[in-house]
Amino acid sequence: MKLLRFAAVLCATLLVLTCYAKEPAMSDTKTYCVGRFLVDVPADAQINGQAYEYKYGRIDSTTSEESAQHFAQEMTTRQADLQSGKQKNKYTLSGIKSPAPDIRIFELSRTLLTGPSVGIEAYKWDGGHVFSIQHTGFILARYPDVLSTLQTDLLPNLRARGADDIPSRPGFCLENGFIANDGKTSQYEDAGISFKFARWPGVLVSVRSMTVSKLGEPTLLQRADGGSVPDAFKNLVNQIRTIRHGSREINGRHGEELLETVPTEAGYRLHQFRWEAQGTGVSEPLKPTLIVEFESGMTSVNGEPVRPKLTDDEAVAVFDAVANSIRMRPMGGSAASVDTPSPNQPLGTLARTGSICPQAGWWTCPEASSREIAGGAYQYLSANSVMPVARVAGSPGFMGKLLGKQQWHAVNTTWQLVAYAQQTEPESSSPVAPKSGPREEPS
Repeated sequence: MKLLRFAAVLCATLLVLTCYAKEPAMSDTKTYCVGRFLVDVPADAQINGQAYEYKYGRIDSTTSEESAQHFAQEMTTRQADLQSGKQKNKYTLSGIKSPAPDIRIFELSRTLLTGPSVGIEAYKWDGGHVFSIQHTGFILARYPDVLSTLQTDLLPNLRARGADDIPSRPGFCLENGFIANDGKTSQYEDAGISFKFARWPGVLVSVRSMTVSKLGEPTLLQRADGGSVPDAFKNLVNQIRTIRHGSREINGRHGEELLETVPTEAGYRLHQFRWEAQGTGVSEPLKPTLIVEFESGMTSVNGEPVRPKLTDDEAVAVFDAVANSIRMRPMGGSAASVDTPSPNQPLGTLARTGSICPQAGWWTCPEASSREIAGGAYQYLSANSVMPVARVAGSPGFMGKLLGKQQWHAVNTTWQLVAYAQQTEPESSSPVAPKSGPREEPS
């Protein structure tokens, strides 16, 4: 029988399911950006997990309310850690690059038995998010190009975004972020997201896009129909029911699908659906492999996979709707315009809280002239990020003084550009107050 089916049944039987799935009612949907593609899922879908790799490896992101100043402090701490040998793979710090206040690149090196080895830790702060790339073992001859690309292309073009934001420019969507890039240069990319649903326990849906390193690999159906199954499992495999099996083209991408249900010891069946379109160009971001998967029984109760609340027809309907929605994100506009507004906005430019930052640089607000502001009187803000509130120190009450706690109030304000990104932070003794006053909100 089929090796792929054997593995699926064995996985379900042993309750070691590592797959995904989707929902039935698709009249109300929500669109997500995954890599360079869009996909529609039921509106009440919850993100279960995400993973993204770009050029040199995985890009992680963390969310916080820290300012650019706090980011700089964290980078100083990380520098000290690296200098004292606190790198997990025993690499040591050999250099630091900071092409902008919101970017830090630590150059790493180590001597192995095979010779010298190099790596990087790279960080980018934007709009309350910190993005990080950590990789070691670069080919020495490529290392200068890696450092140059990080400084002039990848990190400057990496911007924060909300989960609901769909960029209008070409580029690569990742968790909390977006990298402006037209996708016309050969490079490695891998983007994946999975969804779960409160009303359908145990159902997961996943979507993945990844570049390929070689062409001509076995297709989904070739893998499913090939191989052999041990005699001890043939009876189990014979209980698999095939709902659909064959070729299927979606939005111009030729692919194959395999929709099956597999038995459980409890007497009910679980869904395992997959559509796959193989990449048609080596390391071509615009021609990647695409995969959509749907599986039920992904959680267990009393040691048994949860019985699906979806009928086979409903499960197929959800799988079809999600698979049919996957499409390349429109490629209008230019990647460069995402990052750098041109020409420079004049010093003195004003921008209200909640608006889009028109110019990367150092900004201040009227509260900073007379009160303590979290993050400092002058704050570095990236172009196209959201202008933040000012967090103003309040007068501590009796209990605040007793416990030594400082109260902070979020204030909508008007920020003023006082220095460009290339310039150093202005002196904090006498910030210039914008003419327009703030509106205070309760903390």
